[in-house]
Amino acid sequence: MHNDTAVHKFRFTIDQLRVLAVALRLPAFISTPSSDQVVSLEALAILCRRLTEPCRLFTIADEFGRSVEACSRIVRATATSLYKTWSDVILFHEALLIDRVEIYSGAIESKSGLRGLHTCVAFIDGAKQYISRPSARAEGQEQVNLQRSVYNGHPRRHCLNWQGITAPDGIIISMYGPVEGRRHDSTMLSVSRILDRMKEDGVLSRY
Repeated sequence: MHNDTAVHKFRFTIDQLRVLAVALRLPAFISTPSSDQVVSLEALAILCRRLTEPCRLFTIADEFGRSVEACSRIVRATATSLYKTWSDVILFHEALLIDRVEIYSGAIESKSGLRGLHTCVAFIDGAKQYISRPSARAEGQEQVNLQRSVYNGHPRRHCLNWQGITAPDGIIISMYGPVEGRRHDSTMLSVSRILDRMKEDGVLSRY
């Protein structure tokens, strides 16, 4: 596959995907509960293709010569493997922020034109993932009202909330969620304990 085509489909060249598979510590083969076994390079390519754009699984299955069901299982298994290895970094890449916090702070101060702005090092945002209206809970669990828990009055829709923190260079240094749609962004920030972890660190607490 030509590099331009690979970048369009996966956001990476094939050689870059090979490097990524090693750097992300993927096993040699990705296995699914249905006994699919795929080499890590192909599994990572399928996952990247799925995340690159909101394309249908049918499109991915057609491109990789696999069934829709198999592609779905491979995407899930690969994502699960990555999450198990890197969940702490996904939640909060503290080491990266500590290493670059002075650069980030300086960049924001310089670009904003606000001299003396030293305490802003990244940008936080909440995102709503809209879902269908949940069905009633099983018998005996009437006290749990899922419809109320995930209903957000602002957009007047059922949803799940996610919290992301992005550094000035575009790197996502924290991703937290999902939490119930009824939760306010400030509540989600408190529950994530990101600010607490920053206060507990000798370097980050200065910002």
